[in-house]
Amino acid sequence: MFVGIGLFNLFNLLYHFFMIRMLPPIDYGHLNTLTTFFMLITVPATTVQTTITKFVTSFQARSQYSQAKSFLRHFLLLIVTVAFSLFVLIALGSSFLSSFFQIASRGLIILTGIVLFFGMVTPVLRGGLQGLQKFGSIALTHFMNGGLKLVLAILFVLWGWGLLGAMGAVALAYFVTAFFSLFLLYFPLKTQGEKVYVKKGFTGNVSPDVSEAYRYFFPVGLALLCFMVLTNIDLILVKHFFTPVEAGYYSISQMVAKIILFLPLPIVTVMFPRVSVMEIKKRKTTHILIWSSVVAGCLCALAIVVCHLFPELIIRLVTGKDYPECIPLIKFFSINMTFFSLTFILLYYQLAINRKDFIYPLVLLTLIQVVSISLFHQNMIQVLLIVGIVSLLLCGINFYLAYSPSRSTQA
Repeated sequence: MFVGIGLFNLFNLLYHFFMIRMLPPIDYGHLNTLTTFFMLITVPATTVQTTITKFVTSFQARSQYSQAKSFLRHFLLLIVTVAFSLFVLIALGSSFLSSFFQIASRGLIILTGIVLFFGMVTPVLRGGLQGLQKFGSIALTHFMNGGLKLVLAILFVLWGWGLLGAMGAVALAYFVTAFFSLFLLYFPLKTQGEKVYVKKGFTGNVSPDVSEAYRYFFPVGLALLCFMVLTNIDLILVKHFFTPVEAGYYSISQMVAKIILFLPLPIVTVMFPRVSVMEIKKRKTTHILIWSSVVAGCLCALAIVVCHLFPELIIRLVTGKDYPECIPLIKFFSINMTFFSLTFILLYYQLAINRKDFIYPLVLLTLIQVVSISLFHQNMIQVLLIVGIVSLLLCGINFYLAYSPSRSTQA
């Protein structure tokens, strides 16, 4: 998973590396804003991925592969319907969104809707693979998605398609990844399901009860939505309140520092189904959380040191230019993203063992951040200070909730 997701992150970094160099700062600011908008809107699909992983893991632990197939079919149909409806809404509201984001091209908004459709379908399929603990297949889909996006974006921009080409590459990458993920998921489930039927003598389809999944869906969805808002809403608000040039500098800085946020992704991908299985079997899980936190903490600490010692070099390597305006921003971002990165692990651990009381402070701090940035945005450093205070509080609260001795004995 570290290799596969590491390559995906590398390809994503190279994608932004080349787009920063090949597109004007204003166009890159548009690209980063649309990408952030896409990430916020796809929270329901990410929620479904987490829910599917949790329940498919449970089915696998009990060798109920037929129910896993029915379960996946139900949620795949649901997400396809929701994704198509959102695409239609985005297409109809393209004029409003174009005005809000200060983007002249309505075609870019509609293209973002296409990215959204396939971007919402892919997590459902990855959730099935993750629940079956097919980590090699997940790594392969990440490699394919990142590689295609990078190669196609460079070609399309070189051919003169500009920002449309950069977004079109994302759309094609998700399209191919979605169908390839379906292929990787279909055959293992079909084979394993047939073996279970033959062994146990079943003759018909078994429909799982999805009501429990929907009850789990709400807290997961709320948690992931809040986390996505916390780590992305600042960019959207900066795009709205500041000039396009300033928003471009902010986007460049955020892109560099967000590498830190993605560092624990392979850790969480493996940790979540493992902890879920151990929780089903009533085994202790705190040792997994400790090692996950230690590894992520070391990686983030190293990243902070690099960002503070060599900010000019990082900016020059990524953009090919000197942007002194980005130097103080990157330093603040590296600290903020470290707290969010550690919080990400703590949130998923609590979801894996069915704890939900962390949601109350999460929702409260999300609202505080949005309101505070909306009221206080004299400069971009002020925005980052607000985000930093919220990220520190959130990490501290979840650290207490996850590691408290009186609670950890329950795990």
